[in-house]
Amino acid sequence: MTYKVLYENPDESLIQRILTLRNIDCDIQDFLNPSFKQYRGDPWILSDMQKAVQRIISAMQNKEKIMIFADYDVDGVTSSYMLYTFVRKYIGYKDISIEYPDRFKDGYGLKSHHLDVIKAKWCSVVITVDNGITSVAEALHAKQIGIDLIITDHHEVAEWGVPDAYAVVNPQTSPEYLFKGLCGAAVSFKVINALMEKTDRPRARKQKVFNYFLPIVAIATVADCVPLIKENRVLVQKWFHIINNKRSTIPAGLQGLLKYLNITKPIDSFHVWFMIGPRINAGGRVGTPFDSLRMLLYEGEKQLEHLDKLEWLNTERKSLQDTAHKEAEAQVDPEKMMVIAVSEDFHEWIVGIVAGRLCEKYNKPTAVFSINKEEWKAVASLRWPKYFHVVDMLKTLDDVLLRYGGHKQAGWLSCSVDTLPTVIERMENYCAEHIKAKDLEQPMEVDTRLYEHERTKEELHGIDQLAPFGIGNEEPLLLVEKLIVTDIERVGKNGWAHLKLHAELGWNKLHSLFWKQGENNDNIGKGEISLIGKIKPDSYNGGYFVEGKKVV
Repeated sequence: MTYKVLYENPDESLIQRILTLRNIDCDIQDFLNPSFKQYRGDPWILSDMQKAVQRIISAMQNKEKIMIFADYDVDGVTSSYMLYTFVRKYIGYKDISIEYPDRFKDGYGLKSHHLDVIKAKWCSVVITVDNGITSVAEALHAKQIGIDLIITDHHEVAEWGVPDAYAVVNPQTSPEYLFKGLCGAAVSFKVINALMEKTDRPRARKQKVFNYFLPIVAIATVADCVPLIKENRVLVQKWFHIINNKRSTIPAGLQGLLKYLNITKPIDSFHVWFMIGPRINAGGRVGTPFDSLRMLLYEGEKQLEHLDKLEWLNTERKSLQDTAHKEAEAQVDPEKMMVIAVSEDFHEWIVGIVAGRLCEKYNKPTAVFSINKEEWKAVASLRWPKYFHVVDMLKTLDDVLLRYGGHKQAGWLSCSVDTLPTVIERMENYCAEHIKAKDLEQPMEVDTRLYEHERTKEELHGIDQLAPFGIGNEEPLLLVEKLIVTDIERVGKNGWAHLKLHAELGWNKLHSLFWKQGENNDNIGKGEISLIGKIKPDSYNGGYFVEGKKVV
């Protein structure tokens, strides 16, 4: 694979070049050190916020039962946890409950039969969090059976329009709320903020509650992969400060999770992506989201059993994922323009991760199917490279699919097992027609070159200041030239997992680590090389190291 440097200008600072590439045109200091005052959006300008808050207050005054209906991922679990905890602990209203869909039986989102069950429990107010914006039929059903449905969501409105619910709180339906990148937990947090303003608590008490929930909404913001710019950047930056400097003030359940995972060093996005998020996700992905919820609600010995269960579920998830990946890899036909794998043994909720891995490796659109014999249905997760858009292809298959959807580089579909061979054949034919050999040879995109005058700790520290990294502010990929390799070793599991290069860059030592590439040491010799990678702080030895991606 070749590479392409996207932006070069030795007269601009490293930070300025990266911000230019990210289309971030504000003052550098405003981006590096944003303030809530500058970016925090007024919760009251979100659509229907006034109406939603007033209905929640009246429900509490009239002693009505309130049900929170949440999604089962990190965003949904944290959203429900915050709203539930705020109403019970801060306001003191106890008649509020949480419900989640069964991921295996119900799939995503609110269904009419959920509302029937909730109504049978004498609940008159349902608040959705991180879902509901596509629930048009369900909103009508809620009205018919006498439930006031309050939708709080962050997803885009479907082509069939906004549900006719009692209230819809969503930045996507709010013309005056200019920042559209909030996650579901952030919208739930906005509802909490608005409710808090209606109380007569002292300002200091309100600020304490705000800071208490901030780490939870920030975890969801990072884990749900929404843009880490503007208001989201402030939320996450503030969280880093609180969790790293005032850990005793954060929710006890979160403190227990961090202690259980032995996270003692300063926390950043890495810990959310690879340690915190997967554990919270494990409940809804392999077990039940109530496992994740209880882990956050409880503390001490009572929490420990749920921490242990989530750890087991996460280990099980990784085992299922690795097994499925090996089986899917064995089905890859390198001659075809699309990667397709099918199995009854694939767990429906890990196929997306497997599809992502295969797409990244082969640079081809990928579909990984899970077969459900009981329902006689095939469900697939799809991933695709930038040069291709799977949804355009799926539209041509409308006559043989049950449902489908997608956005950016991720999508899904379901079809009858009877039509699966036809679906696969037509997808492969579409890709063969629309993908050319040159598409597969897309060069690796490198943000910028690390110039010789920037090879100092002071300059490299500028990269640290750009954190937190995520969508919209990705960690920069740099070309590092004239690196002198002095030694090569395999490190990690059994001494074979990773490749470590000991090197010098000018007067400085700058080693590089290539994750899971220990078998490649025979392909690299000592002497001068250039490589593509990410510059990261070395918390063990001081200074910086390169997380290598490719030697060029």
